[in-house]
Amino acid sequence: MIASPRASRRLAPLGLVPALLVLTGCGLFGPASYEPVDRSIEVDAGEEFELELPAGVSRGQSWSLADPRPDRDVVRLVGRGRDGGDSGDNDGGDGSTQHFTFRGVEPGSTKVRLLYCVNGDCGGEGGTPPPSGAPLPTATSTPGSEPAYYVFDITVR
Repeated sequence: MIASPRASRRLAPLGLVPALLVLTGCGLFGPASYEPVDRSIEVDAGEEFELELPAGVSRGQSWSLADPRPDRDVVRLVGRGRDGGDSGDNDGGDGSTQHFTFRGVEPGSTKVRLLYCVNGDCGGEGGTPPPSGAPLPTATSTPGSEPAYYVFDITVR
């Protein structure tokens, strides 16, 4: 049985769905995205990846790249930004995210260290890291109500 041209036009978009799913998984529509629980990340040289982090404006959540900075021979920061969310979250957040985009440069390993602050309070003036005598903890879980460092181990193949 031969399908009519009209039926073929209706079915053609269905063939695109699996192809789009495959291409999306390859990062064709943007860099691979990782969250705070993804602490060990492997990428290829030349590949971009993004750390996507909760940053509810209503809760005063913010992130900044902390020292020591990642090895620039292994990864480079190529962008950062914030995306709005919806104000309906039950946990007091607003669904906003902050993201840092990096590119793998050469094979090797490095650490990306991010400082998580709540309500601009990281123990120092103006939401800056505290003086060396008052260290913040390194977080081992998802962001909560306390400032902390989040360390991501990055391997470039």
